[in-house]
Amino acid sequence: MKGDNENLTLLIVDDEAELRRSIGTVLKRRGFDVIEASNGEEALRMLADRLPDLVVLDLKMPGLPGIETLREIRREHTRLPVLILTGHGDFESALAGIKLDVVDFVTKPVDPELLATRIRELLARERHATLQEATIRELMLGPERYPRIYSDESVTAALDALRRDVLEPASGSPQHKPVRSVLVYDRKERFLGIIRLGDLLKLVLPGFLADSPYATYFTGMFLAQCKVMSNRVVKELLPAPVIVDADAALMQAVHLMVKHRLSNLPVMSKGKLIGILREKEMIAEIAQHREF
Repeated sequence: MKGDNENLTLLIVDDEAELRRSIGTVLKRRGFDVIEASNGEEALRMLADRLPDLVVLDLKMPGLPGIETLREIRREHTRLPVLILTGHGDFESALAGIKLDVVDFVTKPVDPELLATRIRELLARERHATLQEATIRELMLGPERYPRIYSDESVTAALDALRRDVLEPASGSPQHKPVRSVLVYDRKERFLGIIRLGDLLKLVLPGFLADSPYATYFTGMFLAQCKVMSNRVVKELLPAPVIVDADAALMQAVHLMVKHRLSNLPVMSKGKLIGILREKEMIAEIAQHREF
């Protein structure tokens, strides 16, 4: 009986002959046919004559660099699986490769046994489906899931909306899941921003305490501040909106959420709110695609 890897051809492209030899020896023992190229130019010539099932490509080589070699490969072979070998300090270049449909990469120094396992897993994925990054549209929740208020209402309205959403879910539908935020619109139904639980908590803190390194606290301060803030109008306290376009790359959304310490992010399309991207769905997506 033939092994799962038999008759599968791998092209190893690396300028280090010893590395090619050690990797090739292990992969041949695993049943792969292995061919080698010492640089990008040689690899492209070989691909013109014989197309392998997968390319193992070093990122840094003299002559034509790995990423440039990959660009040339993609001109003719858009779906050929490529596994990039990259050093720890070359992460940005590795990301450039991902944009060119690199479906995996491994850091150097390379453990040949680990590399063989990753190649097998990669080929198995390619047999069933192409790995694709989720879009913001796929991960966001619809705005109808969120309570909403108008900007000319008092902060009390925001407090009541969030209290009903977070503290009193039992009184609603059994399928109700708190979203912990309220959407703010003007009277022309234009979206203005989001008030989150954390935003309301910040309002309780007086400005002189937030700015002073010598804070003084006393009993009754909290109650007094609650009364003061509840009489204010929402539009006076609404944080500047941080938004993401529905067609933006998912990493842009991650950057905005991390940079601004946000638990969710409004998703806009043609000037209109079409969804909310939450950290909950982002973490679930990370867990789904993690590889260690």
